[in-house]
Amino acid sequence: MITTYHATARGVSVGGAEGAGRDALWIDLLAPSAEEIALVEARTGLDLPSRDRMQEIEASSRLSRLGEALAMTVPVLTGATGFEPRNSAVTFILSGGLLVTLRHDTPHAMATFAAALPASATPPANGAAVLLSLMEAIVDRIADVLQDLGAGLDGISHRIFHQPHGPQHRPRRTGSREMEALLRTIGRTGDLSGKARETLLGLKRVTAFLPHGSGALGLDDAPERLRAIDQDLHSLAEYTDFLGNKIAFLLDATLGMIGIQQNQVIKLFTIMSVLFLPPTLVASWYGMNYRIMPELQWEWGYAYAIALAVLSAVLPYLFFRRKGWV
Repeated sequence: MITTYHATARGVSVGGAEGAGRDALWIDLLAPSAEEIALVEARTGLDLPSRDRMQEIEASSRLSRLGEALAMTVPVLTGATGFEPRNSAVTFILSGGLLVTLRHDTPHAMATFAAALPASATPPANGAAVLLSLMEAIVDRIADVLQDLGAGLDGISHRIFHQPHGPQHRPRRTGSREMEALLRTIGRTGDLSGKARETLLGLKRVTAFLPHGSGALGLDDAPERLRAIDQDLHSLAEYTDFLGNKIAFLLDATLGMIGIQQNQVIKLFTIMSVLFLPPTLVASWYGMNYRIMPELQWEWGYAYAIALAVLSAVLPYLFFRRKGWV
């Protein structure tokens, strides 16, 4: 699908493939067909990369210059609030006053920016202004995602380490199902944080690749905007490092809690086996089939055996209780 944006006296007009040309402000291609790619290439004179080329990770493949055209491919975080977050490659091609974007998915930041662009009273000066605005929108979106991840990790930390206390509260042991859910949440958070960091690194390469000279992009404020974007990327990258360390700590803590619970279960079974061992020994003694047994004909023999078995279990229990083992 081809969507074109043109600057007009009243703002920005939105059209389809018929408006694709050098006079456009922004040409956005979403999962284009071979015919649509050929159409845009013929009308703009640009070389659009294939989907396989967009997936390459070499810096020379993601950042290139062909004449006056700058081609930049960035893995942009997509589906951050869904069950399958992923990084989708988006290629930005800047040639003169035209910006061409090629993508096979719809990142939230790009969708929001595209929806708000026609309503803006003042259209962007050129394609470079659109590119910088898109980068700012992606950075803002990543910041929101990381902020939500940080809040989620705080909640996980509270569930692991902070239990209600006081006379009206009883200690609550976290169940195995809850621990499994915590592990899944921590794993998803780590995966999402890593994908967000990949997007930040891709944008950081783009800011370093773009010319920073005054008026180099046809914008007087381009150096200041690029500098602000780079500062935001640097601060967010530091925050992802903090989140990574916290995720690793919570993961180790959760695994440690699971180990403690398993040890408690094994300890319980061990103590129970020790407590029932003396009564079993007493029962074994008086279960022997010998003809001559002193207590066999005794009137109180049964009660004596029962009392002896109970006493042999109670005394070890009191000993363990005194040692603090139970």
